[in-house]
Amino acid sequence: MKLLLKPKQNIFIWIFLLSNTLTQTYGQLNIGDPGVIFDSSKYDSRYPQMKEWEKAGVRGGIPFLKDIRIVKTLTNGADSDAINKAINDASKQSGLVAVLLKNGTYNINKRVSMKSNVSLIGESRTGVKCIIRMNNSSAFSFYKVSKSGIYTLTIEGSWGKPKYDWNYSLGANDELRGNDNISVKFNDSQDCWLDKVNIINSAKDPVRVPANHITLRDLKVDGAHKKAGGAQGYFFIQGAYNLITGCEVTHLRHISLQGSKVEYNVVYDNNFRQEVSFHSGDNGNNLIENNRITLPFDMPNSKADTPNAVYNNSREPNYYAIMGPWSTQHQNSKKPNFIYKNRCLEENHNNMTPWSDPNLLYKGPRQVKPSNPATNFPPLQANQSPKGGTLYPVVLEGNNTCDNLRNVIASQDVYLQSGTRFNSGELRVESRKRVSYLQFTVPAVTENVTSTKLKLTVSTDGGNGLIEIFKGNSDNWTEGNLSNSNKPSERAKIGSLNTTYRSGQSYQWELSGITPGENVSLIIKQTGGNDVSFSSKEGNTAPRLILELNCDKNKLSDSELHANISSLPDLKAFPNPVKDVVVISGINIGDNIAIYNLHGKVIKRKKSTNKKERVSLSGIQSGTYLIKVSNRVIRFIKY
Repeated sequence: MKLLLKPKQNIFIWIFLLSNTLTQTYGQLNIGDPGVIFDSSKYDSRYPQMKEWEKAGVRGGIPFLKDIRIVKTLTNGADSDAINKAINDASKQSGLVAVLLKNGTYNINKRVSMKSNVSLIGESRTGVKCIIRMNNSSAFSFYKVSKSGIYTLTIEGSWGKPKYDWNYSLGANDELRGNDNISVKFNDSQDCWLDKVNIINSAKDPVRVPANHITLRDLKVDGAHKKAGGAQGYFFIQGAYNLITGCEVTHLRHISLQGSKVEYNVVYDNNFRQEVSFHSGDNGNNLIENNRITLPFDMPNSKADTPNAVYNNSREPNYYAIMGPWSTQHQNSKKPNFIYKNRCLEENHNNMTPWSDPNLLYKGPRQVKPSNPATNFPPLQANQSPKGGTLYPVVLEGNNTCDNLRNVIASQDVYLQSGTRFNSGELRVESRKRVSYLQFTVPAVTENVTSTKLKLTVSTDGGNGLIEIFKGNSDNWTEGNLSNSNKPSERAKIGSLNTTYRSGQSYQWELSGITPGENVSLIIKQTGGNDVSFSSKEGNTAPRLILELNCDKNKLSDSELHANISSLPDLKAFPNPVKDVVVISGINIGDNIAIYNLHGKVIKRKKSTNKKERVSLSGIQSGTYLIKVSNRVIRFIKY
């Protein structure tokens, strides 16, 4: 181990990290960031829980890396003692500080105890590997701390991949007897976080949260060796006001919200290949919204219908996408929980899609161990759905200034070979044999999109030849169910590249015909040459779309910046002065509305959906502001 403490080196490292962070934010706030606001115009008085849900997660948001000072740096080979010493030394400094782990492997042989106001930052998500080599306690422990977190690294058990992907109610599901290690535990802490962290091949639980106001964001969690009874193999939420967003979770026993202290948690915009369970005795009023919840075809369903499975028996458990208590030993939720606008797909139940009608709000669970679990979260009448179309009216678009680039990670990626689906860390293409499929949700950006590019990184197998990109005719597929029968057909060819593809290098295809706001399927085909393997989102470098934006489209001229007109004949803002919500009239549907401060900085953007548009000013400080619509500018006062 070597400590690098020279100030100039730390400055250089920080410049590197800051530039890397800026390429990830793309001019738009993420859920859980500082400064995120909520659209009060979408509040529905029938659901006062909305006011509580917006409090979930770290109060004030996960700090931006640029606001954290690196005071200690560790290199490859450091162990828990070295990390704990660095954390302790850092905790003596003032403000928010961090210990930087350079790319390499770190030996977690004892508990790493986090301290208030101190974070661990990995140089890169896959380049920093913290290997757990201990059999008890928690590898990373947040105990009675606040304002502490872990960014951009991998935490991995040293025991290899679990034998069993799923819980089969077997004693053999306890693969590491005597090992009760939890990868990360938050205990009696608040305002702490994990951000862009991989947690792989855990022993008992990957994450356990008997704590409040914790944010778990952009985690990739895969596998636990202990999935037998007694609360093993859980992604475990045991507290209140926690926020889980942007996470991918699979191969555990449960994603569980469980216990009498569990309330007002928000599970929003995740990709789960695992069920979500209200397992026993939560206090209710938890929100599950805007998630993709897929149960893979080999997940247990109490039927012996999975050929070549490690275990295949009618006595196996029966998993559904969203579950209440499934044993009479468990307690039902004290109050109902809320399920809204999720996309549920049960491949293990003949591709059923329960709780997926975007126009209906579901509440439950109704009872313990129901005869038909698919009915345990019944829908309300359509007129009971939230008036604003959401129970979590977070505002992201336009909370920040415009950057010239917007990156979008693939939401689905998979390849077919002779009709067989492969969903792994690689996307392979081979002429007349292997075809890869991607799916992206393109943001509805208000700036002019000047170009769109697909970026892929070659993984282990380089090659050469012409690789063409086609737009698919359907997005009615997932990486878990794609087959010859439902794969999208080719529409127009929208990009091509003929070159030599070298392992570890990234390549870009200039694309045409990509529309902001659409959900698009891309088909990647090779015509001649040697086959190539690219990294998938489960691999080291996810496929991404890169949108280049014209940020000057709505830029204010000097004359506009000094406009002193509070209304125009065809554009008005009222009331003026205004406290909470300003109404803008004299606009057309589809107009781009931009609000600026007097320094010319964009405070908020919105695309109008009515000829009178209500714009929430929640979170905006008092002062004088400008509204620009097309080439018209007026001034208003926020008090």
